[in-house]
Amino acid sequence: MALALRLAARGCGVPGGMRASVLQGPLASQWTRALFTSPSAAALKAQSAEDFWAKNKRLRRPLSPHLTIYKPQITSLLSVTHRGTGLALAGLLYGFGIGTVVLPGSFPHYLEMIQALHFGGAIILSVKFILAWPFMFHLCNGVRHLAWDMGYGFTLRNLYKSGYMVLASSFILSGIVAVM
Repeated sequence: MALALRLAARGCGVPGGMRASVLQGPLASQWTRALFTSPSAAALKAQSAEDFWAKNKRLRRPLSPHLTIYKPQITSLLSVTHRGTGLALAGLLYGFGIGTVVLPGSFPHYLEMIQALHFGGAIILSVKFILAWPFMFHLCNGVRHLAWDMGYGFTLRNLYKSGYMVLASSFILSGIVAVM
C-alpha cells in the first residue's frame, strides 16, 4: 500500500505524471502527507529514544527490573532448568558426535583409558548420576509440558505439585540409572 502511494505521488509509471493530488479523500491526503513529509526513520528513532529517556528521567522511573529483584519461585526455576538441561544435552550430544569423528581411536579405546585410571565406585556412581540427572529432569518436565498441552494442571496448586513431582521423579530415576 505504501509503495502504491509513493508511486502515485511521484507519478512513476503513470502517463501524464499524476501527482499525489490525484488521491482524494481525507485518509489519502493524511497518508500522503505522512509518507512524503515525515522525517527519516533514523530521525524518528533518535527523537523517540530521547523522548523515552527524558520522560523516564523526569518521572523518576527506574530502569526495567532485573531478575535479581524477583523472589525465586519453583515454576520459574523449573522453566530455566528445563531450558538449561535442554541446552546441556544438545551440547553433550554434539560434542560426543564431533568427538567420535575427530578424535583418533574408537569409543572402546577411551573406555579402557578411563578404566585404567581406577576411579573408586563412589566417584563413578556420582559421575553417572550427574550425567543422568539432566536427561531425567528434561524427560520428566517434558511429560509435564505434554500434560499442559492437553490442558491439565494449570491451577497454582497443581503447578507446584507437578513441579515437586518432577524434581522427585528426576532424582529417583537418575539414581536408578546411575546404579545400573
